[in-house]
Amino acid sequence: MNRHIVDVDSVRERASATPADLRENHRQESRGARARFEAANAASSAARPDSHLVGLRDEQLWFARAVMTPEVAPAAVTDDEATGVLTSGPRLCAMDRLEIYRRSYHARLVECLADDYSVLKHALGETQFEALCRAYIACHPSEGPNLNYFGRKLEGFCRDEAPPPFALRDFAADLASLEWAIVDVIHAPSSDPLTLEGLRDVPLEAWSAARLVPNSAFRLLCFESPVNGYFQAVRDGTQPPIPSPRRSATVVYRSGATVWRMDLTAPMFEVLSALAAGESLATSLSKAAASFGPIDEQEAAQRVLGWFRDWVGSGLFGRVEVR
Repeated sequence: MNRHIVDVDSVRERASATPADLRENHRQESRGARARFEAANAASSAARPDSHLVGLRDEQLWFARAVMTPEVAPAAVTDDEATGVLTSGPRLCAMDRLEIYRRSYHARLVECLADDYSVLKHALGETQFEALCRAYIACHPSEGPNLNYFGRKLEGFCRDEAPPPFALRDFAADLASLEWAIVDVIHAPSSDPLTLEGLRDVPLEAWSAARLVPNSAFRLLCFESPVNGYFQAVRDGTQPPIPSPRRSATVVYRSGATVWRMDLTAPMFEVLSALAAGESLATSLSKAAASFGPIDEQEAAQRVLGWFRDWVGSGLFGRVEVR
């Protein structure tokens, strides 16, 4: 059973600028600070008679709307509005200065997507990946207080929404699904793993009805292409070709501080799918029986015993429930 570690040293919180965040910040201001700022803003507005903004909140939301408008769309504000709010510089007018912020903001969003989907970027190439990102940003702008979950819809976007001539649609969607599962389990809540010692506490007669519950940082994935092998080859520094379609399955999970990826055979996938759905151990094994092929029951039982020993030993399960 091949398992691969995911390097998570670079994981970090990433801030975003959104109206919701601005609204929360505004709520947290003290009355004294708000009064002082509004007084200062009134004096500033008097010096800029063309400004239509009357307070801090107006200015924040105006700036957020101007900066967050996708680059493929026309600017959200006019030259006169920009001049009324911002100061022109010796080389750039107010609108040009505002556009620098808009370009920088969207470049940061592309950077975050490239951070989460580095292997997809490798597969598509930098030009096509950036075009995909900018189309995604236009359809799914940032809506949260940080950017950790900004890229969560990229799989569906690749499969169903990306504008033509987007190549490798299904492969890209599968690869995005794998890379997002890694991000997802990194940020998932931790749970103590089930140990082999914990299994000994379960009476033999209770095992058929027992439920083995995966840990909280667990994602089970089924693909139309062998994307996990491609992912590992790219991480190993090789230049693999895009693989031909072939069904595959992978489990991504975190045990402690370590994130693992493990390819699954069809019977393994059936067992884990049933367990993850809340089925008993006996029901889960019966659902997998058809996928074992022409082997006798004793050999199948030995295989399953080996899987469970490896799965429990590697921290895949969080607990066992006995009814």
